[in-house]
Amino acid sequence: MLFCSSATRPIAEGTCCVKGGNLVNRDQFIKGSLLTTKIFLNAAGFLRISQDSDMRAVKNRHADDDVQDPLDDTRIHPEDYELARKMATDALELDEEDVHDEHPSHVVSLIMQDEDNEKKLNELNLDEFAVNMFEANEDRKRHTLNVIRAELLKPFSEQRATFPTLGDWDILTMLSGETPRTLRPGLIISVQGTRLTANFVNVRLDSGIEGMINAQYLADHAPATAGDVVKKGQSIPGIVIQVKIDPAQDQFFVELSSRSADVAAGDMNFRRVKHDDNWNHQQYDRDLDMQARKKRAEVDKTRRVVKHPNFHNFNSNQAEAYLDKQQRGDVVIRPSSKGIDHLAVTWKVDDKLYQHIGLRCYSKKNYFVY
Repeated sequence: MLFCSSATRPIAEGTCCVKGGNLVNRDQFIKGSLLTTKIFLNAAGFLRISQDSDMRAVKNRHADDDVQDPLDDTRIHPEDYELARKMATDALELDEEDVHDEHPSHVVSLIMQDEDNEKKLNELNLDEFAVNMFEANEDRKRHTLNVIRAELLKPFSEQRATFPTLGDWDILTMLSGETPRTLRPGLIISVQGTRLTANFVNVRLDSGIEGMINAQYLADHAPATAGDVVKKGQSIPGIVIQVKIDPAQDQFFVELSSRSADVAAGDMNFRRVKHDDNWNHQQYDRDLDMQARKKRAEVDKTRRVVKHPNFHNFNSNQAEAYLDKQQRGDVVIRPSSKGIDHLAVTWKVDDKLYQHIGLRCYSKKNYFVY
C-alpha cells in the first residue's frame, strides 16, 4: 500500500492522496479519489487489502459500506465478486433466503473457513455454469471460474513453481548446449586441436568445451610426438572416454581417444533411437506403400502432347461436358488411364448420349480399336 509524504499530494491526474489513514476495502480507492475509474478497473485485481483479524466481520447487509470484504484479499476482480458469492452459496448448498440479511460476502467467509471447502468447491459443475452464462449473456467466464475457485481455497497463493537447484549437467547445458545424450562416453565427435605437448593434445569441441587426448590414446601405436598424428587447428574424430564436470572450480572437461581401433567400432549403439513400443508397424508399412503408389501415379500421370485439333487432356467426364455444347458426331481424343500406349476417343452420338472408344498403339503411327 502506498502512502503520500505530504498532506495532499496528487498521484495521478484527477486524483489525490490524503496523508495517513487505512484502506478497509477496494471500493475506497474510488470513494477516496485515490484512483480514477479506469485505473482502478485495470489494477483492482492486484490491489490486495489484507483482512484485519481483530476487526469483527459485519454481517448486516445494510451496514456501512466501509467494512472489510474477504474478496479484497484475493486476486478476484470486483466485477466478478457476484460470481464468487454465487459459487460460495452453491458450494455451501444455501438458498438466497438463508443469506438475505447477511453481508454479500458473508458466504465467502464461510466457505473459506469451512474444513471441507476444497471438496465442496470441486463438486461444483463449472462447465455447466459457464455454458449457462454464455447462453444468457454470451459471457466467456470458464477460465475465470477456475481462478475464483483457486482463490477461494488459497487466496493470493504462490503460483510459481519452486525454483530448482541446478545440477552439474543443467549448468553445462545452459553454457554449451550439450546434454548427456549429445556428450556421453562412447559417442564419436569431431574435435579441433588447439595445443600440442609431448604427453597430450588439447582440443576444442564444436560447442566450445575444452578436451584432452592423452598421448597413449592418439594412435594405435604411441607416436614419438603428438605432432606426428595431429596438427594445430586440424579437426579429427574422437570417441568420448569421460566427461568431467566441476562447477565449483569452473571446469568442464572431456577426455577423448582418437585411436583408429576405438573410432572404427562406431557409435551406432549410442545414437540409435529406441522405437516406441506402441508404434503400429503394420499401419506404418501400409502408409508407406500407399505413398509410394500415389507417387508412382503422379509420375505416370504425365500430360500427353498430341498435335491434333481434337486432342485434349480430358478425362471421360470432362470430355462429355465439353461435347455437350458441340454438334452430333464431334469427337474428343484424350489420354487413356491404361497407359501411355493407349488413347481414348469420346464422340457425341446424340444429345446426352456419348460413346467411349479405346485405342491401343501397335506401331509408332498406327492404333487399333479394342
